[in-house]
Amino acid sequence: MKFSLALATLIVSSSFVFAAPLTLATVNGKAITTNDANAFVSKAMGGMSFDKLDAKMKRQVVEQLVNQELIKAQVAASGIQNTPAFKAQYAAIKNDLAVDMWMKQQMAKITVTDKEAQTFYDANKDKMKQGDKTVPFEAAKKEITQFLKLEKFKATMTKTTTALRSSATIEIKVP
Repeated sequence: MKFSLALATLIVSSSFVFAAPLTLATVNGKAITTNDANAFVSKAMGGMSFDKLDAKMKRQVVEQLVNQELIKAQVAASGIQNTPAFKAQYAAIKNDLAVDMWMKQQMAKITVTDKEAQTFYDANKDKMKQGDKTVPFEAAKKEITQFLKLEKFKATMTKTTTALRSSATIEIKVP
């Protein structure tokens, strides 16, 4: 009995093995996988997945990924990544990305309560109209919340930059 229970457990557990990504193509020894294709399709078609495409579209995606891999190899071979111009642009992009990510983190920390949204709605009821009818609070709540969150974010950023300016040495040379 113990043997058959152990065997059954082994059989059941083996059916839950996660599938590794399939290799769809190789370019100079580098595999292009279903993970690569899914990432490409999701980015290009807003959440769509590679497996849901028809055969012709799948082939086009794989061909595009092959072309991209060939171009990446050509770029690497060209040495452009070692030029001062590339390094300067890369540093700027990297810094911009870091600022963007930091600002998104700051925005995510901001909350707006239902009470705050309701207070804003009540104070601006005269502006909450569609034609001659007043828009109900529940219908306007999402937009009000987003507006208030953005206003809080602007206030937070103003406070942050004011504090940063007070401890920095700044010399503006534009009249």
